[in-house]
Amino acid sequence: METLAQQIVYAAIDEVNLDQDDVALHIAKSPDSLLFAKNSTVDSLTLVRLFLAVERIIEEKAAKEIVLVDESAFEDEQSPFSTIGGLVNHVDKLLVA
Repeated sequence: METLAQQIVYAAIDEVNLDQDDVALHIAKSPDSLLFAKNSTVDSLTLVRLFLAVERIIEEKAAKEIVLVDESAFEDEQSPFSTIGGLVNHVDKLLVA
């Protein structure tokens, strides 16, 4: 069963992928899919669009305004933006905060 955080991130991925003409650049909905990492195929504009979509969907589904990228996101030893799984975990923490 998907968590709310996973539903939100996957909905944002669907939205971003719809606007991406090159299927090879689509973001896979898998916890291990790379986002902000050395071998990622996700460019910076796509990453920003994903983050904005996540923030908007959180507001719609959870009636909560959050800032996905702030200084607390960089306090962890591993970036929460390296993979889809990390992003889902980060969103989950923000939802319960």
